[in-house]
Amino acid sequence: MTNTIQGPDEFTADLANKVLGRHLPAAVESLQINPLGEGVGLMSAIARAKLQLEDGSEQTVIVKYIAQTENAAISKGLNFYANELNFYQHLATNCPIPSPRCLFAELDAETQDFLLILEDLGDGVAGNQLESCSRSVMAKAFQKAGEMHAQYWQKIATWDWPSYHNDPERNIFRRDAIYQPGVEPTLKLFPSYFTGNLEDCVREIGNRFPELFERAMSAPGTFIHGDYRTDNMLLPGNPDDPEIVAVDWQNSGGGSGTHDIAYFSSQSCGEELRGEIELTELKNYHQALMDGGVQDYSFEQCLEHYRLNLLITMITPIAVCGTLDPGNERGMALGEVMLSRSLAALKTMECDQLLF
Repeated sequence: MTNTIQGPDEFTADLANKVLGRHLPAAVESLQINPLGEGVGLMSAIARAKLQLEDGSEQTVIVKYIAQTENAAISKGLNFYANELNFYQHLATNCPIPSPRCLFAELDAETQDFLLILEDLGDGVAGNQLESCSRSVMAKAFQKAGEMHAQYWQKIATWDWPSYHNDPERNIFRRDAIYQPGVEPTLKLFPSYFTGNLEDCVREIGNRFPELFERAMSAPGTFIHGDYRTDNMLLPGNPDDPEIVAVDWQNSGGGSGTHDIAYFSSQSCGEELRGEIELTELKNYHQALMDGGVQDYSFEQCLEHYRLNLLITMITPIAVCGTLDPGNERGMALGEVMLSRSLAALKTMECDQLLF
């Protein structure tokens, strides 16, 4: 019998004592668990558990478990739950990008039900994707990504657990189950954003998605976060020199490092950070790779892979906007922000030249 759960009511004081006992100063007497992120379309469910201990003290932890929506099937198809648990079990301690401390992790290999318990760093430092990040956050995000990618550059083939992003079967799944079903609803919901040839670009990405994914992931392999954006970050410290603490490692695995920074740029950076600023930070990212010991990877190669990854990361705004509930106010706002920034990135970096 596993210690995994399918819903918040299954996280009881008895289970908390069983899996967290060694981390706590006293036994858990009772607990309250409150779901977080309701209505945003998360690929897993997340909650905060407030633990009342027998010595009168109180502690809180973050609890993650299987999604309570149809997203669970997609998450299983893309190996999301195993990816995150493997990251915390194998890499988190020495990863250049910090993450919350893992207190417990278990996955049922047959059902993919899981239980992941993390330290609670609070809400006050959470990133907010509805707001464009600052130049300093962009710079630090690119820098830390470069350090992580350099550390694992061409090393993950020796590990037996990572999921690889460039998988032909999954590329077809991404196209058929995620990208293409979202195209028409997105075009209908947000027509004003598709100026010039952007509608043609979005359709062509769908037509050629497996091929484009293959090209985007053709750089030397490294370990990537896969969903690298401010909504998946905690940003403590000085705003002029922020720290980056990354959460939600469900899409992590082997791939092209430029996927992470293309994703961050298109998801979290407003138009004021496009153009020369974007290119400057891309050069700084490339320099971080060189400083970390990467060889035989020119900036020109890095730039091409970055532009290709801007194309395939369109899957996120298309998927989100294609399944939006108009009554979900924050979901609508987030989808619109994702879409507008991603399309602006395609335009600024002239990614259409890679399609036509």
